[in-house]
Amino acid sequence: MNLDIDYKAIGLRIKAARVQKGLTQSNISKLTGLSTPHISNIETGNTKLGLPTIIHLANVLDVSVDELLCDNIHRSEQIYCHELSDLLEGCSVDELHIISELVKVIKKAGINSAKKARKRRTKAEMAAARAAEEAAKEA
Repeated sequence: MNLDIDYKAIGLRIKAARVQKGLTQSNISKLTGLSTPHISNIETGNTKLGLPTIIHLANVLDVSVDELLCDNIHRSEQIYCHELSDLLEGCSVDELHIISELVKVIKKAGINSAKKARKRRTKAEMAAARAAEEAAKEA
């Protein structure tokens, strides 16, 4: 059984949980005993991390291991539904409309297109995260 683990997706979820909690990589480093460069490498997917590290990070970030690994787990519908619910909370009517239209396009394109898009997503997510950080700095 060949299991390709998407460390970039795990790293992005760890970063998102850290940012949501209002912590810096340095804060996480102090809480976990891992070096700041190691945290950075985990968040960018440049290093593989073992189960003890994933569990430790999940505990420090107050998230479930399932949330961090959901891109790698076959039965993660509940996690995605919860994540979508959180993302939709506070959206304007215009934002909800755009999101709804995007979902319709994705569903119409089919699952294979969605899987391909999911593999490309990490670059798009990183670009979106950078854009959001820039917008927050300007505000």
